[in-house]
Amino acid sequence: SLFQTMVSCEDVRMLQHRFIDTAKDNPEKLAIADRTTGRDVSFGRALIAAILLARRFRKLERGRLGIMLPTSAGGALAIIGATFAGRTPVMINYSTGAEKNCLYAQKQCDFKKIITARALLEKTGCKALPDMVFIEDILESLSKFEQINALIQSKLPRSWIKKLSGSNDLSKPAVILFTSGSEKDPKVVQLTQRNILSNIDSFSDMMGIYEMDNLLAVLPYFHVFGLTINLWTPLCLGISATTYSNPLEFKTIAKIIKNDKPSLLVGTPLFLEGYARQSDPGDFESVELTVSGADKCPDSLRELYRKKHGLEIFEGYGTTETSPVISVNPRDANRPGSIGIPIPGTSVKIENIDTGEECPPEIIGRILVKGDGVMEGYLNDIEESHLRIKSGWYDTGDLGYLDIDGYLWHKGRL
Repeated sequence: SLFQTMVSCEDVRMLQHRFIDTAKDNPEKLAIADRTTGRDVSFGRALIAAILLARRFRKLERGRLGIMLPTSAGGALAIIGATFAGRTPVMINYSTGAEKNCLYAQKQCDFKKIITARALLEKTGCKALPDMVFIEDILESLSKFEQINALIQSKLPRSWIKKLSGSNDLSKPAVILFTSGSEKDPKVVQLTQRNILSNIDSFSDMMGIYEMDNLLAVLPYFHVFGLTINLWTPLCLGISATTYSNPLEFKTIAKIIKNDKPSLLVGTPLFLEGYARQSDPGDFESVELTVSGADKCPDSLRELYRKKHGLEIFEGYGTTETSPVISVNPRDANRPGSIGIPIPGTSVKIENIDTGEECPPEIIGRILVKGDGVMEGYLNDIEESHLRIKSGWYDTGDLGYLDIDGYLWHKGRL
């Protein structure tokens, strides 16, 4: 398969190296159509912006850098810039108490500076903290010299730009994310370059995403689903991403789908239902593939998409700790109600809750996952890491079973 060819290829490229190749191959192609600000950014311009921001970010912080920005051109460029600078972006959730989450992230991950925007603070009611740096201030203060310098750097041979943006080390951290923390404090998940790259390649290979030209990107970047599928997948594959900062503005997004004509629609059942209800038949005619994740996809939602738009929903399953996709229903063999089959390079087994033995097909047990997408452990939490990962197998904390054809069925939390 294409996935195996890419992985076995000697030139193992980092996320930012893939993006550099895309930008060099398609400098004029639209990378981000930001529908919140009305700003369009080509791949060539995105490369220049990443070089500019990397230079500034290197002076701000060592090691890790907080990023609290919406799904937008600015948010995407800040993450690429941090990666170029060799800084690990720490993605901060602004939807569930922005100030509290900023302070928690700084304490847990040992960094100070947080890149954010004044408009976001106004919207979330978060006060400005001493270590916040505003992206608009950075962009306004760029000198002519810096801009010319970045433009010249962007014209260098790609091998030189890659050297300037980090060496080939797939075990290097790519991002730090936080679990929802529904039971207690959010856990700190550090995902490596290998984790995210393997997920992009496996998911894209299995679902035939390589030939697509445009995807809708409305999931937040502080959520792993948004970060992997809405940010790095289009940047690595040369797909245009149409971004909008609030996925709950259903009417606006339904209009964006109609006008911008994305091929790929990925969302939670709540979002997908909202968009469909605010749309008319024919509005989604550009959509080739609709993937649902994060929550159980109800039959009523499948029926709504079939009736109104003639579209099938392909349900998938994942976790923050697995970068995220574990399984998804194949396009040519959808089994509605199931959460699909494991993506290439990922293994799933069902373990008996009492004995720890592997369960035969159709028997419910604990869902365990192994593969390149699985994190190495929680940051600074050896105890929790040992509880959840044994011999490379990650315990999802979910119950389910595999049927005789290898499809996974979710049966709730433990």
